[in-house]
Amino acid sequence: MALYALWLIAVTVAAPTSATPAAPLADCQAQSAPPVELTPAEQAFLRAHPVITLGTGDHWEPYVIVGEDGTVTGYDADVLERIAALTGLRVRLLPGDWRERQEQTLSRAIDGLSTGVVHPERAEHLRFSAPYIRLQKYLLVPKGNPLNLQSRDDLAGRAIALHHGNLFDEKVASGLSHARILRFDTVDEIIDAVTTGDADATFDNGSLLYRANRLGRPFLQFAFDLNEPLELVFAVRDDWPEAISIIDKGLAAMGEDERTRLQARWFLSPLKSPAGTDEILLSDQERSVLEGLGPIRLCIDPDWMPFDGLTADGRSQGIMAELLNLAMARLGHTTQLVRTASWSETIQLARDGHCDIVSAVAITPERAEYLDFTGSLLSEPMVVVVREGARFEGTLDAHTHQRFVMVAGHAGIDMLRRAHPALVIATVPDVVTAMRAVSLGHVFGYIDLLPTVAYAAREHGILNVKVAGDLPQRYELAIGVRKGLPLLHSSLSRAVAAVPAQEIRAVRDRWISVRYEQPPDLLRFWPWALALALAVLGVLVWNHHLQRLNAALRAANTRIEMLTITDGLTGLYNRRHFQERLPSEWQRAARAQRTLHLLLADIDHFKEYNDHYGHPAGDEVLRQIGALLIQLTRRAGDLAFRTGGEEFAVMFTEASVSDAERLRVAVEGLGIEHAGSVTAPVVTLSIGFLTACPADIRNGDPPLTDWDAIYTRADVLLYEAKARGRNQVVSAVWQAAAAEEGVVAPGCKSGPVASSNAWRHDRGSAAS
Repeated sequence: MALYALWLIAVTVAAPTSATPAAPLADCQAQSAPPVELTPAEQAFLRAHPVITLGTGDHWEPYVIVGEDGTVTGYDADVLERIAALTGLRVRLLPGDWRERQEQTLSRAIDGLSTGVVHPERAEHLRFSAPYIRLQKYLLVPKGNPLNLQSRDDLAGRAIALHHGNLFDEKVASGLSHARILRFDTVDEIIDAVTTGDADATFDNGSLLYRANRLGRPFLQFAFDLNEPLELVFAVRDDWPEAISIIDKGLAAMGEDERTRLQARWFLSPLKSPAGTDEILLSDQERSVLEGLGPIRLCIDPDWMPFDGLTADGRSQGIMAELLNLAMARLGHTTQLVRTASWSETIQLARDGHCDIVSAVAITPERAEYLDFTGSLLSEPMVVVVREGARFEGTLDAHTHQRFVMVAGHAGIDMLRRAHPALVIATVPDVVTAMRAVSLGHVFGYIDLLPTVAYAAREHGILNVKVAGDLPQRYELAIGVRKGLPLLHSSLSRAVAAVPAQEIRAVRDRWISVRYEQPPDLLRFWPWALALALAVLGVLVWNHHLQRLNAALRAANTRIEMLTITDGLTGLYNRRHFQERLPSEWQRAARAQRTLHLLLADIDHFKEYNDHYGHPAGDEVLRQIGALLIQLTRRAGDLAFRTGGEEFAVMFTEASVSDAERLRVAVEGLGIEHAGSVTAPVVTLSIGFLTACPADIRNGDPPLTDWDAIYTRADVLLYEAKARGRNQVVSAVWQAAAAEEGVVAPGCKSGPVASSNAWRHDRGSAAS
């Protein structure tokens, strides 16, 4: 959920008479609940104070959006309007300078604050409501994350931009003793600093990102979760307890579902629609714009498979075509393809305003002059392709004396040149030319996206190249919307955000794995085949040659596909493959009416191990544990994964808690010294082991969401093992809701199963 947290407890401007009431809700307001029941004291307060004034910041979008005419809209205004409808208490929002508002609160020039947090400094003169929205703090960086900031440890020596007076962000920054803190007076100054590189990053919950997009500077992205939860509250002067009790009653009457509906109106990041539907909440104005446009004019790259391309009969195809269809289905609207001959022509038509939307477009400052961008549908790492036998050292800076090629117009060219000024990058007209330049040894490497490379290698028979490694820079593919259509942009952005991640992965994987018809390069072999067909011996030689080519092509495809699903350090499958396989393995277990066993494991105190012995030693520990997991999963159907830094997962078709215990004992038996562990003198594992029992599905398919419940429950077991002291196994059995009472999978409970999910702990096997 994209949110922002520059909000401590805000104050408003001097004169309440200058306030503009919050705009009423239109289409997004849920069905009105009956007015709440107020006490006599609360009723008396309403008669004495029918309107109270709360201060807030003036750039805290989308919580508070100030129009040119002074009208205040946004999420906070909608929540307060609903509270007014439910309780009778009207609240006016007065935006302005944040520090000034705080000072005015102390003098009681205004009645309280909106968009704030509970803080001891404010508790001396304010009372706080229950939270009206719950947020999570993220690190915000330039697009592509050029410094590859992945954790707090990466922030040492980095410049972090903060907003003056934001005590919550100051608190987060206090834990980053080795970072440089730069303080700015306005949110817009922070956006400029991070966009231009004067600051390396800032903290955000989505509001700052929302503001950047509205300013036409969509060049920022989230890097990682700071694990700093934040709850926003309303605050009122402490001698008015009745005001807070009335607000709390209004929030309780609204409920979490209605607040989620309001969030869906204002925030462009993925939010679950009420009751799990695919509904996209649009305003009357947005619906009117869509109806007025008719079919939306769509421009694509006609030759960038597997992302975008044209079929023989002139229809769009590819990953982005399918993803765009998923988004448009959520809007209930259609597109009309505008045919172009090249990507250059597509971009020119977009500049001239002849395309309403452009598919599979990367976000760049140049394109932002004529396009607005939705959130990214795909985030692909750039990869380095080299010739077989060549060695890539893992970083481009180690190869500044060698030449690379990229396709002309690729948005990644400028990104890489900024990050690696000494790098030599030449441009070529298309992917095939680039791949052949590497194949023939004319250049050292070619840089592009993995799906593009996989497609070109397969379709054009370029076999003597390999993907040597990923780069930290990522390529964000979004949908561009013509400038001047802000309501189309807002509605399409929410539709894009509503496409589930699992659907995006399924579409991507399907296109990458598909075999295309008649690879063009094989046409060159037909003259040879015709000539050799004159002699039986020639035919045999040709058949043998084709077999070798097919074998080499299959091997190349296998190498490329394995790179996408394998962890390079341990040789285990990676987290991406785990997220793909768990749902399918659960479906398979449900259809066969057998159990599925999921083991989750964490290395105990691994950060302390790295701090004490160094990361190379930590990598060796990961490799040794990976080798144990490979030995443990030799049976067909057993799968082992590295799902995070020190996190592992194993799926078994047949197993018991004794298998998990054997793994724990085996790791402890490695005898790897761990001076930083308070659990044991050697490296140990904490393990959660879940036996999952599917419902009877002989009359239908298993619930698609049950696999997520499996992971959640296994994760609970893992953290229970940690809470009990680590270096132990905690196990349990979980029975999915059965279609018919009394029908369970073999290996689960012997008695009848209730219709609701059953959850039974077996035991926790402590370390010896």
